[in-house]
Amino acid sequence: MTEDDIQQIFFVECEEALEATEAGLAACREGTHDSETINAIFRGVHSIKGGAGAFGHLPLQAFTHGFETLLADVREGKVPVEPVLVDLLLQALDCLRDHVEAARGGTAPPEDADLLERLEAAQAGGAGLASPAPAPTPTPAPAPVPTPAPAFDDLDALLDELAAPAPAPAVPETWLVHIRPHAGAMTKGSEPLLWLRELTDLGGTCEACDFSAVPTFERLAVGEGYLGWTFRMPGNVTREAVAEIFDFVGDEVALSYGADSAMPPPRVAVQVASAAAVAHHIGGEPPQAPAKSDPGTSGPAAPPNPAAAPPAANQSVRIDLKKLDMLIDGVGELVIAQAMLAQRLTNENLAHIEELALIETLVRDIQEHAMAFRAQPISSVFGRVPRLLRELGSSTGKHVKLEVAGETTELDKTVIERLSEPMTHLIRNAVDHGIEPPEERRAAGKDPEGTLTLSAEQKAGRIIIRISDDGRGIDRDRVLAKAIANDLVAPEALLSDDEINQLIFAPGFSTAAQVSNISGRGVGMDVVKQNVKELGGRITIESTPGKGTTFSLALPLTLAISDGMIVQVGDQSLVIPLTHVIESLRPTPADVKGMGTSAQMLNARGSFVPIVPLGLLTGANKAVSNPCEGVLVLVETEGHGRAALLVDTITDQRQFVIKALDAHYRQIDSVAGATILGNGKVALIVDVDFIASKAARSIGSPALAAAA
Repeated sequence: MTEDDIQQIFFVECEEALEATEAGLAACREGTHDSETINAIFRGVHSIKGGAGAFGHLPLQAFTHGFETLLADVREGKVPVEPVLVDLLLQALDCLRDHVEAARGGTAPPEDADLLERLEAAQAGGAGLASPAPAPTPTPAPAPVPTPAPAFDDLDALLDELAAPAPAPAVPETWLVHIRPHAGAMTKGSEPLLWLRELTDLGGTCEACDFSAVPTFERLAVGEGYLGWTFRMPGNVTREAVAEIFDFVGDEVALSYGADSAMPPPRVAVQVASAAAVAHHIGGEPPQAPAKSDPGTSGPAAPPNPAAAPPAANQSVRIDLKKLDMLIDGVGELVIAQAMLAQRLTNENLAHIEELALIETLVRDIQEHAMAFRAQPISSVFGRVPRLLRELGSSTGKHVKLEVAGETTELDKTVIERLSEPMTHLIRNAVDHGIEPPEERRAAGKDPEGTLTLSAEQKAGRIIIRISDDGRGIDRDRVLAKAIANDLVAPEALLSDDEINQLIFAPGFSTAAQVSNISGRGVGMDVVKQNVKELGGRITIESTPGKGTTFSLALPLTLAISDGMIVQVGDQSLVIPLTHVIESLRPTPADVKGMGTSAQMLNARGSFVPIVPLGLLTGANKAVSNPCEGVLVLVETEGHGRAALLVDTITDQRQFVIKALDAHYRQIDSVAGATILGNGKVALIVDVDFIASKAARSIGSPALAAAA
């Protein structure tokens, strides 16, 4: 493993520590924190500090040191957790994120001198955090009361008392800690000398260095470690404080406590201490025997607040994302091979054998487990929103409260990575356009503080993400007037509320009175729609004037493998994603109604749905054109309602591996990708949303046409 690989592990752990710190500070802001919350915040910052020092990121290390110093006082109760302090700590967290990104990208670190001064001032008693309290009015000192002279018979006793020696000040008891690093410590970029220095900073003294595992000179490997250390710690230092020094390396360092505790045994042939550490102890100091307990005491002095034995840690392994992608690709090929085998056995009338069903079940299980490896909670996206709201609050003067639900909902890592940008657009739009200024909210009888709600849930094989605000809602009259002025809609057009809402996704559309650095340039909402579409998703809007707006994003759980219905259209095989399918049917002539010169509608239980012949869209030869001679697949979309897709026949229903066309050819309207069928042929995957929007345009819906 190279140094770059180790640094990448460090930065991944930085993200985890930042998320934990953000969650802890959010609890402090809500007033739901406890002592363990403060400890978790301290540990998060402390772990970043340890790694920063190990990799030489000095600006990051210096800032985390100042941040950690204040948190240490908060943890010890010297600085109270008050709202003004929490705001300062959140600002420090934002700066820490910038420091981590600068260290990751090799760019200039952010300016932090002023913030460090404020952290130091807060540590000194809150100076600079709030207006200083008025100085108390001095009260006159009481007149001194004369001390009566002692009686003559008490003089001898008084002299004896004065002559007695003063009692010796209480000396806190000390305790020992034994440290033995293991192999994994150095693979994470740790340096034992840094630990020893931190122990010294806590007041510890190195009493012994264990040389028992050092081999002869000719067998000495400078990349391996052989040393262990015994430190005597002051009684006012807790075990927790010592253990936190080693948070960054976890269980890769063995610790034991007490003067009589045995030094943890060395591991054979492990790479631990650096060559500098070995040379320092071998060349600079003679070997010392391990410290023995004082024969005058009955046992070792126990440190205050001894910690219980930690529970067994969860076993986990970090996997490079490229290797995980290779596994997913391999599983995809396995799915294709299984489909080919099933096709061949079907052709040979052997599809009924039990082994084929068993293979299909096993392949699906393997696929689900492999996809679970890539699944991550959406909290990694939601966790970035508090900082965004703080930045927007400082620039707009609007204070927005965040409410989150379903943050543990999992979806594919690739979807999560590409979801950040459209969500940022929607949140900025909600704060800038949706939520009113405090004065306007008061006049409307609302809480001056706005509320933004994020929620996520799995539904019908997709994940539904909702971004809601309690603002003024969409001004549809203004939107329609702007659309007419921009020639997006004919002046005489009669549009529904939903059709007007969809107009905000038209390219270049904006109702902002003036351009700001937040929104108003007309390049936001159309980008959101395009990004969501590229993810295979769709977006819808619900808005009530005076009450707020909700954007709903329906996204696939994964971009790799899905379930689909394989249909035949003329000489072509197509795949319709199963998440869109409601039902399939063979209509009767009474179910089909004509509309205009060429359009046809399906009467589906009293609701008329446009019929879309897929043969016309694909240019397939000899495709069925009469709905009564083929099969109609009724599909549903979030933003464009329902459509009935006309196909010749339905041939199968199975898993398919999604292959993007733009990587090998180019993006094509009405096509969401391609896959390989069991017969080895390539089949196109139908973009149901595009086709539904095209059907809406064919029956005269200009709003949907503008937004598509």
